[in-house]
Amino acid sequence: MRITNQMISNNSLRNMQKTMANVDNRTTQMETGKKITKASEDPVVAVRALKLRTMVTQLEQYKDKNIGDAESWLKITTTSLDNITSRLEDIQSYCTQGSTDSFNTSDRSAIIDVLKEMQDMINSEGNSTYAGRYIFSGYKTDRSLAFNETEDIKKYSYKITQHLNADNLDMKTVVLNGVNNEDVDGILAGTSTYVKPDKEQVYRLNLAYEGISSKDSQGNVALSLKALDANGNTIDLSGFKQTIKTTADADTYYQVGPDDINIIEETGEIIFGENVYNTLKQADDIVVDYAKNKFEAGDLRPEHYFDCTQYTEQSDGSIKTVDYDTYDRTQAIYYEVNFSQSIQVNTEGKNIINDDMSNNINDLIYTLQELDAAEKTQTKLKNMLTDTQYASNDDAVKQINAMLEDINVEIAIKKETMQKTFAKNITNFQGYMDQVSAIQSDVGSRMTKLDMIRTRVTEQYSTFKELKSENEDVSTEEAALNFKEANVVYEAALAATSNLVRASLLDYL
Repeated sequence: MRITNQMISNNSLRNMQKTMANVDNRTTQMETGKKITKASEDPVVAVRALKLRTMVTQLEQYKDKNIGDAESWLKITTTSLDNITSRLEDIQSYCTQGSTDSFNTSDRSAIIDVLKEMQDMINSEGNSTYAGRYIFSGYKTDRSLAFNETEDIKKYSYKITQHLNADNLDMKTVVLNGVNNEDVDGILAGTSTYVKPDKEQVYRLNLAYEGISSKDSQGNVALSLKALDANGNTIDLSGFKQTIKTTADADTYYQVGPDDINIIEETGEIIFGENVYNTLKQADDIVVDYAKNKFEAGDLRPEHYFDCTQYTEQSDGSIKTVDYDTYDRTQAIYYEVNFSQSIQVNTEGKNIINDDMSNNINDLIYTLQELDAAEKTQTKLKNMLTDTQYASNDDAVKQINAMLEDINVEIAIKKETMQKTFAKNITNFQGYMDQVSAIQSDVGSRMTKLDMIRTRVTEQYSTFKELKSENEDVSTEEAALNFKEANVVYEAALAATSNLVRASLLDYL
């Protein structure tokens, strides 16, 4: 094969170009610290780099964001649960004192205010937030558990469906025809008849709200009561008489015959006669539909607890209607904190703060208020005996003394009722504390699990970051040596090529 000078020259230049490309590659490695700058240089390294970068990015998201968010959420939950437990312990302490009637008259008035304040504090803990999200509101993290003072509460009204059962039926001791000092003038004038007070025990269901209504804000009938047995069959209540009691019927709230059902709008109670109770105690599900058209700050939002329809008055006067299907449904929020591994961060408020707790606190308040009112009536009657308007009237003195005897009996009954109510609620609030304690344990176990996951993710992050570096990066020493080697080869090729290209046939003629 004939080898020409041109062939030698071309081959030398082509080889030198390769040597120059190698020098450029080694220079780029030194400047960037990377093995390759484009996939075509080494497809295997490029594919591995894509996979490892994805893994490192995901682990970084878990380590620096998801786990941190989950931990903060759980810490705030723990703080709120601790505060709720403290308030429940305080209430139980008052229950212990009240069960032995350790309160004097001035104490009772103060304790009424304290109990109301504690109820507000418990509900306000339900409105705790993290990063602008309500932590106890399930999926509705943009909505508080209880109504806030800062929002326009008047625009909301609801039709509520509440499910109860026979276990929710209880007995309430009431005093019918309670003594009222304002009746004295009418009795003396003969325009009214004095009826002695009477102790009565009635069966009741306590609904979640006071101030309920038989009609919704649109004027539609909203009130209904039905009962279902264990097989889902409807229990016939048509033979019983249902009466809606408004504030005008306050004197007859608790007057029921055996077949009567009194639905008290003001207190949110349903009072049953003996025969009705015997029928309902067989029920597996007691369903009550009712409306609640007025709310106050601190009231629990129905959409977090019940199937309900919310009516919201818009600025143009129109009504926006939203249906909520909440009853017996869990709303757990999970954060992904590792590959194929997630953790629940939220705790539903309805499992901590519920209508039973509110009703129990209200029962404590009401028994104190009723006893306080009876003692004030007693004081007024005693003062009337020294009032010249009545002191000189034998009939008036006789009537007032009779009423004083009866008010003493009434006070004794209400004291006994107060003691029994407070004694019963020692157990109730211990149950609430046990429930919160169980939830605290659950949150604590989740935090422990999260710490273990954090350790694992941190180790994985370090491992994959190291693998990523080994795959992509080049060490400075290695890059310098490779550059030096390539540069020596390049200079040698340059010298050799210059000698070859300079020689020609003319040099030998």
